[in-house]
Amino acid sequence: MKKYLFIIVLACIAIVNAAYLSLKAYEISQGVDPSATISLLTAVCDINDTFSCTDALADPLSRPFGIPFPYIALVVYPVLLIIALVGYLKRSYTYAKALAVLSFLGICFNGYIITMETFYIRAYCPLCLFCSAIIITIFITSLLILRDWKHLQKPEVHTA
Repeated sequence: MKKYLFIIVLACIAIVNAAYLSLKAYEISQGVDPSATISLLTAVCDINDTFSCTDALADPLSRPFGIPFPYIALVVYPVLLIIALVGYLKRSYTYAKALAVLSFLGICFNGYIITMETFYIRAYCPLCLFCSAIIITIFITSLLILRDWKHLQKPEVHTA
């Protein structure tokens, strides 16, 4: 059950990250000058021309279906948080299946965004890469929960 707690912590961190990136995407869509908002995260987010959240978020290719991708993350991570919380509270391993499926879909989505950043936008969002690391970790942790559950379900073999 500690693995569920780990996923809960990761999802909370990811929600904060997605909220910041969503705010940044909103500011960009409203034409707010990125240098007008100074914070520690801005320093981490806009390092140079290659690693720049602003450049990545400003490109139209970073908006699948016209929606800035951080908005999508801001919906997905609370869902993952709720599933992990329910799994933890019910002491049930079955919620790990939903976590594994959703986080795998998140990996696929992040893979698409990273592909766009690599081949077309030519700028990487450091906090988006951090988000990718989180979703991969959630996926692996959910698989570990499922593995633990399978080990608990194996019948004991007695030899005489």
